[in-house]
Amino acid sequence: MSATALPSGAVAHWFPGKPGASTLVVLPALGVTARHYQRFAETAQAQGFHVLTLDYRGQGDSALVISRGTQFGYADLVTGDLTEAIAWAREQEADPLLVVGHSLGGQLAAALESMSPGEFDGLVLVAAGTPHWRAFTGRGRLVPLILPTVFAVTARVRGVFDGRRFDFGRQSARLIGDWARMARTGSWSTTPAVLTSRTFPILAVSFGSDQLAPASAVDELVRLFPGATTTRTHFGEPAGHVEWMKRPEVVVDALNRWVVQIFAQDNRG
Repeated sequence: MSATALPSGAVAHWFPGKPGASTLVVLPALGVTARHYQRFAETAQAQGFHVLTLDYRGQGDSALVISRGTQFGYADLVTGDLTEAIAWAREQEADPLLVVGHSLGGQLAAALESMSPGEFDGLVLVAAGTPHWRAFTGRGRLVPLILPTVFAVTARVRGVFDGRRFDFGRQSARLIGDWARMARTGSWSTTPAVLTSRTFPILAVSFGSDQLAPASAVDELVRLFPGATTTRTHFGEPAGHVEWMKRPEVVVDALNRWVVQIFAQDNRG
């Protein structure tokens, strides 16, 4: 594995696979550093995939320290961190190039497709749903309806969001504001998201007992890609929002089967 600092301040961690294999660009959840995806990356690498795991600016191995003067949101991460990481991966072996979005990473993938269609050849959503409160049911609606707004107000007052006690890391107030807006309205920006009807494949994976990305929220995020052809998978185990990172084999196996089916490419050789 090698690490490369990108101009935006993000850091790309590269796990080379077999010649001619698919490339996975992993977009993390909020406050989750690239090292937490190392087991997934190594498992996918063992099946032949090239894997790039990303530390967003101000996270993990990034040299940027987030302070009151550090302001960036979804659009900034898209035009900086994501496009730089994808361009870097394209310079390696990257055919096809697949974005793997976990939680926030899936939302950023939607923003990327909205702002710059065609950056990736396929999308894998793993425990990645919209935070929009209407996508949740029953009492589960209360958390996305209240918590992101409280966090956004706190971040705006303090100029920065310190979410380390919630495992959300230290974040830009603008980023938390965009997340809260999406939780309230379904859109990360002040205007409704406009996505192209580009045809591309999606593999959407949800897990049992995932209160942050239940199946209904994953399905609503998928609907933001009207032209996509979606393969939908749900696992009862490993349960929860992050447990799959400790036991990534089921996800990697499903991913490899999907790549064989969609791209007629078996990375295992």
